[in-house]
Amino acid sequence: MNKRTLTIGELATIAGVTPRALRHFEAAGLLRPCRADNGRRVYRAADVGTLTHILLLKRAGYTLREIASLSHGPLNAKRLLQAQLSVLETRRADLDAVIAQIKAACALMSEDTVPDLKSFCALISKGQDHMTHNAMKDVLRHYFTPEEQQRWQEMANSHFPPTDRTAYAEQWEKLIAQCEDALSRNVSPQSSEAAELLTAWKTLQQPLQNATGPELWRKANQMYLERSNWETAERKLPFSPDVQNFIIAAARHQAATP
Repeated sequence: MNKRTLTIGELATIAGVTPRALRHFEAAGLLRPCRADNGRRVYRAADVGTLTHILLLKRAGYTLREIASLSHGPLNAKRLLQAQLSVLETRRADLDAVIAQIKAACALMSEDTVPDLKSFCALISKGQDHMTHNAMKDVLRHYFTPEEQQRWQEMANSHFPPTDRTAYAEQWEKLIAQCEDALSRNVSPQSSEAAELLTAWKTLQQPLQNATGPELWRKANQMYLERSNWETAERKLPFSPDVQNFIIAAARHQAATP
């Protein structure tokens, strides 16, 4: 390989992303690597610069669709900066609300108050949930109508009250950790261990799937599958793309097995 170029694996390592992410950026028209004689992708210095810009804009809160639009037509820098300013001001307002909430909780506690760990974590989680919910508002608007969002909320309140929701979330955290561990050990999606994890995944999904109905569940799946179009540091799903791909691969293998 020419020392002036990089392979997809080398660029992924340098940038701290996965090769799959680079291929997705290419499919979105954001990266245009050359091809070596053997057909493999090769990246030049200009591609490294382009990738740097892509990752910077993603961290600033722009989606891949928005980033792609920047390369078409004249750049309206003022409009883009105003849009980012609006996002940052919203985040500041959300953060101020969480800070006020935690200050109020502190004011109710005396120095002698020793909350149990579960109660303390519930307070911290409440603040995190508040920020996550507000960061996800624009994503939810893209995939669900206001009426559908209301149905989601009503379903969550009726089927998963706060006490049960905590236990449900803990089950998901444990399962996601097990999947991450399997990935770290290079467990094959075709293995019996993967099949067991898939069964546990489906079992946890089933109550939610039954409660939402097929149409809302289809839209939720679409949102998850298109996560690379909207996911940023503030708007993240509770499991990584690698875990998602592992479960999908295990499900495909199971479906193809007689």
